[in-house]
Amino acid sequence: MDDLRKALGSHATAQILLHAALLTPPSALSHARLAATFLPLIWSCNIYAWSFGIGYIASIHALWATELLLFRDPRKDFALLHFGTPPPSPVPSPPPALEIVEEKKDDSEEEIVTVAAVEDTSAVEDKEVTKEKEPVTTNGSHRIAWTEGYPESWWKRLVWVSKLNISLRYIGWATSDTQMVLYSSQPPPPSSKSRATFLFQRLILLGVCIGIMDVTNLYQYFDPYMQIETPIDEPFPRRLGSFFAKYHLDFLSPRFIRITVLGLQQYSVFTLIGVIPSLLFVTLGGVGLVDDFWGRIENWPSIMGNPVAIVQKGLRGFWGVFWHQLFRNILTGPGSALSRVDSLPPQSTLSYTIRIIIAFGLSGALESTRLPRDMPSISPLRYASFFWIHGACVRVVATARGPP
Repeated sequence: MDDLRKALGSHATAQILLHAALLTPPSALSHARLAATFLPLIWSCNIYAWSFGIGYIASIHALWATELLLFRDPRKDFALLHFGTPPPSPVPSPPPALEIVEEKKDDSEEEIVTVAAVEDTSAVEDKEVTKEKEPVTTNGSHRIAWTEGYPESWWKRLVWVSKLNISLRYIGWATSDTQMVLYSSQPPPPSSKSRATFLFQRLILLGVCIGIMDVTNLYQYFDPYMQIETPIDEPFPRRLGSFFAKYHLDFLSPRFIRITVLGLQQYSVFTLIGVIPSLLFVTLGGVGLVDDFWGRIENWPSIMGNPVAIVQKGLRGFWGVFWHQLFRNILTGPGSALSRVDSLPPQSTLSYTIRIIIAFGLSGALESTRLPRDMPSISPLRYASFFWIHGACVRVVATARGPP
């Protein structure tokens, strides 16, 4: 228990350091100095947490901090996407009335000139206010969108940074100047579903996933492979084998069934990660208790993608569309940054190859941190090689089918 407290405390410290780094304005620390100051501290905390058994979580946070502080510059390039009328800009203070420097014949003439100057100033103010009140450019659905860059106010900056820290997929964010201009003139299209339809479908999906979890957990109770160290091709026990024979499923190999059970479990878990909070926040957004970042249904896409992509694109469809994209940015960030340094076009073959090699290399190393340490028969290298081989296959498939 002491080790767990130390690990959680170290991980919490890393989280606080990342918030503190992003809360530091560019006027205090430049991008390079910010990364040089905070990244070694954050990595040290995560390495310490990893040594006490939470290596997977610590590794993800270390990569996420590197993405935000080194490979990206959110304080300069990022903006939060909002829908609705933007807050009014402060009206600039009027310039002072023109002073009369030449000698006048009497007071009345000076007074007339001074009043005329003030009246001209008011006209300019009214013109500015009218310009600010003009509607923001909208798309065909007539929705108003505006982007919020790095705030100057400390409180607004804290809210902005907190939202960024949990946006692993950058949903609801503009991450470049091009996106800021695009979203201001053409916001992302609204969902074709109403809020009620969205909630109803998510409730059904919630029930299906819970049912899958119950069935797979029940199966694990009867299969020794799920309880003790057993070869994956080990024949089923008599009771379980009789069950499959009864329903004419005995032609399925034990390996296939066990992999399918584990796959269904992971599919359900990742789906529930997105379904449960989406039900809560979209409901709260419907009654106006949370803002559009939390309450818009467009900000809650499914964690898992469409399985049809596997049929259409093979391994590229499995890893790029169907499987969850929670860590896509932290895995492809280093490769994208290296391509930018070498001035490679994003769609070039070499740039795509670099992203694939680094992404699957990091993914294999990341997944190997989940393995238990007290089972020497499990090889982290062999476990990671599964992802490395898949990365090579994705690159071969992309070469055969054309550019990405």
